[in-house]
Amino acid sequence: MSFKKVLGFWDLFWLGIGGMVGVAILTFPSETYQMAGPASIISWILAGIFSLFMAFIYCEMVTAFPSSGALVRFPYEAFGRTKLSRYLAFLEGTGYYLGTLFGIVISAIILGAYISPQLGSGIGQIAVAEISLLVVGLINILGVRLTSRINLAMSIVFMVLFAVIIVLAMSHGSVSHLVPFVSGSGGLLGIIDAIPVAMLAYGAWTALINIPEETADVRKMPRAVLWSIIIVTVFYALLVLAVYMNVPSKTLNSSIDLYPVYILVSMFSNNALLWMFQIGATLSILAVMLVMVLANARIMFALTKLNFLPSSMNRMSKRSIPIYATLLSFFIPMVLSMFPDQYYQYVVIGAIIGTGLPRIIDLISYFKMRNRQGYSPSYRVRWGLAIAILAFIGLAVSELSLGLVDVVWSLAAFIILSAIFLAVDSGRR
Repeated sequence: MSFKKVLGFWDLFWLGIGGMVGVAILTFPSETYQMAGPASIISWILAGIFSLFMAFIYCEMVTAFPSSGALVRFPYEAFGRTKLSRYLAFLEGTGYYLGTLFGIVISAIILGAYISPQLGSGIGQIAVAEISLLVVGLINILGVRLTSRINLAMSIVFMVLFAVIIVLAMSHGSVSHLVPFVSGSGGLLGIIDAIPVAMLAYGAWTALINIPEETADVRKMPRAVLWSIIIVTVFYALLVLAVYMNVPSKTLNSSIDLYPVYILVSMFSNNALLWMFQIGATLSILAVMLVMVLANARIMFALTKLNFLPSSMNRMSKRSIPIYATLLSFFIPMVLSMFPDQYYQYVVIGAIIGTGLPRIIDLISYFKMRNRQGYSPSYRVRWGLAIAILAFIGLAVSELSLGLVDVVWSLAAFIILSAIFLAVDSGRR
């Protein structure tokens, strides 16, 4: 049994929206403010532009190799299906898988605390995380069409609710809160320092690249991906601006462990608006988890096709989903989310393994394959080489904030994954 081609343009577009708008935009504006002050709005916009550059490259490659878990296929095809290509595909796939996995866990942990701060970090927060993961997992089991429809409904509702909040906040805010425009611990350079933080809020658009076999017409995927990033970039800029125009600088600088959008809505002293916000926040985080579980299962599917996982991982259900891969994609996060005190460790591991490493491999793969004989994407980027260079610059900027500890963790992760590949690959003989 194979995947069913049931997703159209709007399914893809709203999966992109639902996959991006979640925990990061609800929590990170205070952190970026501390780096550059109100000027960090520029960081959020630049992060969206850099994501757009990367999306151009991914969209071209996925139309050339429209297979489920396509990110794993890119290096495998680019380097001629050799041992090197298998090694890079393994690093790409496991890196992306772990990054997405920890993204799911982080979202689940934050959800309990965000929808009701009184829950704290106790049993209530853990219960919310477990229930939410079970719900999004079961939806995925029921099929990609239902997953898409539920994501569409949730995404439309939370985008409308957030739009109302933005309009109200803009009408009550003051531009005096934006002066001085450049401040924070980093001054003007703080704008650059804040870009990697903001970029974490855009990462889940890559989920769409992993579902081409479930897309009715893969030629529509580039337009859906690119427009979802553009819309989210505008939305982020307006929401961050609304926060900075209303929430006092002293509050934003008090801690990075803030929920600045929640603080913004609380300032209106309107219970109906606060309930409206909490519904929107809950739906946005659930949508992110829903989309990431979908992508996570497809990455496992692709790794299995390359014989890195037992063949049973690709067993398809009657609803045309890889059932065991989908089960693991929410069961493992359920286990990890039972330890919310490890939240920051999850963030570090997810950011290091799941963002930088896979994207470096993909850009190298693009440079390698773009002039290769037989490479014939239905969507080809104009000035592809220039766009790829700009995407690489954006990626380099996103890695500038790595400290010594991050570098050590990165090297350790690279060594461990390489050792696992050698063990798994040698076992194939």
